[in-house]
Amino acid sequence: MAYPGYNNLGVITMAITKEAITKEYVKALIDRLNDEQIQALWVILNSMAWPVEKITPEETAEIEEAFAEIDAGKGICAEDVWRELGV
Repeated sequence: MAYPGYNNLGVITMAITKEAITKEYVKALIDRLNDEQIQALWVILNSMAWPVEKITPEETAEIEEAFAEIDAGKGICAEDVWRELGV
């Protein structure tokens, strides 16, 4: 069955059982990807493979304070940061 997708491309559905998905099958799919797709996949896999660190209450407070400053218009202009870093 095909479903309409991005740019009118059809998306074909197929049933894949848990037993059918092996490391070899996934590796074969990876071999078909281009470099840009590999980089995108790396981001996804890296986030899945490494444990997520817990944010402490103090860090949460710092993040909330930073967002409040940004919302209040006290943020730093990106161009200023780039200039400081020589970008």
